Amino acid sequence: MKLWWYAILMLGLQLPLTAAAEENATETIPVDEFRLALALGYGRLDNPRVHAKPIETFLLPSWSYYSERFYLENFTLGYSLYESDNWLFDLQTKLNEDGFFFEFDGLNKLFLSDIIGFSPYKGQVVRPNGNSEPILDEIQRHISYLGGVSVTWVTPYTDINLGLFQDISGVHDGNELQLRLKKSLLYSWGALGFELGAIRKSESLVRYYYQLTPEESGPLRLSYTPSASINYHARLLVNLPLWQDINLVMVTEYTWLDSGITNSPMIDKDGYLSGFIGLSYRF
Repeated sequence: MKLWWYAILMLGLQLPLTAAAEENATETIPVDEFRLALALGYGRLDNPRVHAKPIETFLLPSWSYYSERFYLENFTLGYSLYESDNWLFDLQTKLNEDGFFFEFDGLNKLFLSDIIGFSPYKGQVVRPNGNSEPILDEIQRHISYLGGVSVTWVTPYTDINLGLFQDISGVHDGNELQLRLKKSLLYSWGALGFELGAIRKSESLVRYYYQLTPEESGPLRLSYTPSASINYHARLLVNLPLWQDINLVMVTEYTWLDSGITNSPMIDKDGYLSGFIGLSYRF
């Protein structure tokens, strides 16, 4: 049950089927009305951690609520400070996704022997004198919550969004600088959505999630040094209305990880893929 809820949470965070994607091209998003959509299909999210299994789900909910100022889009809470035809200034809080890689795979232990045995090994290992064995210990990281300011410039060609978010949960005291370019194309048969983005993660955030603690590394000294990192991603969303409130939805995203993260002995992939395809019913 815990694994299933993490699947819903992580895929909902990575692959949002927001109200904007669900609405018809000529339909205005209602105010003071809670909207719920439930998608049945197949979803998969890769985990870049060493030996971690991908997560799969067949159910993906999405929800939203909009008032004159306040709004809720899945796990994002927002408050509109200023809005015009070309500019949007918002206060937002949202989940940080790095912590989920240590929760949703259903594996609570990542053994150091597995890391060392993985080839190619990313980092020089300096063994101390003696025959002491590595300490096999649980690697635990907490999910963090971010809060900050989001600015969107709406142009005829693309929507440019820039956000600065600080850890407000006291987990790592790090921050993220997020840049996203979004474009929606509306057709008689449905809609396409594109997004290109870059997310800069601060050194303290990277250190908390991707550096082994002395207790986790045991007698080994690893040469990995965390640094501020920039991940890039590309997303495609396809929305095909079938009848009334039922849509065929396909969304896929690929994230390229920065070397400041991939050099960590915990990580064995340069990026990860997430996606979902299925039928969505809007209540």
